[in-house]
Amino acid sequence: PRSNVFLAPAELERTYPEVPIQMDSIAETATSVVVMNAPVSAQVTQPGAATSHSNTFLSSVTTYWKKQAYRHKNAEKLMYLMFLSGLLLWDWLAVPWGLERWLLLAHMVVGMTVFLWVVGLFWSAHRKLLLRSKNDFLKLTGRLTEVLLGVCVASGVYLFFYGVTGDTVSVLIQSVHFYSSLLLTPLVFRHAFRWSVLNLKAKFIKWFTPQSGGAA
Repeated sequence: PRSNVFLAPAELERTYPEVPIQMDSIAETATSVVVMNAPVSAQVTQPGAATSHSNTFLSSVTTYWKKQAYRHKNAEKLMYLMFLSGLLLWDWLAVPWGLERWLLLAHMVVGMTVFLWVVGLFWSAHRKLLLRSKNDFLKLTGRLTEVLLGVCVASGVYLFFYGVTGDTVSVLIQSVHFYSSLLLTPLVFRHAFRWSVLNLKAKFIKWFTPQSGGAA
C-alpha cells in the first residue's frame, strides 16, 4: 500500500521480513509519492515569466531601433567628418606625413567601427520611412544616397583590408571610394536640408527673427 512507504525501517522489517530494506530506495519512493500527490501547478514550471522577460527585451530593442529613424544628426555629422578626414588623405593636398598617418588610422578605425554602427543603424531604420514617403524628391535623393553609400562603404572595406598597392584595381577602387563620397556629401545635405545640421539658413533666420512678445 502507498501508506507503507512512510513506516519506519524497523516497522517495515516486521511487516515484510522477506524484503531487504534499502534506505535510498525508501527515500526515493517517498519523494515520488509526494510529487505524485502534489498539485499539477506545483509540478510544472510556469514558462510565463521567461516569456515575459523575453518579450520585454525584444520590445525595448524594437522601440529603440524605430526611434533611430528620426535621429539623423549623429549619422550626418559622422558622414561629414569621414569625408573631411578622407579628403585630407589625398596626395595633392600634401598633408605632412606626421599628421597624415594619424588621420589615416583614425579614418580606418572609425570607418570600420563607429561609422558602420551609427550610420548602419540609422539607415536600416530610416529606409522604412523612405519606402512609405509620398515625396518624390525625398524618395529620389534617398535612393541615390543609399546607392552611393553602399558603393562608398564597399570600396572602403576593400581598401581597409587590401590597401592601395599601386596596381590598377586598387587605384580604381581608391578613386571610386573618393568620388562616391564626394557626391554623397552634398546629396546627404540636400536630402536632409530642412533638418540638416549644416542648414545655416534656418539657424540664421531663427537668430535674427524677432521674438513675439507682449505689449510694451
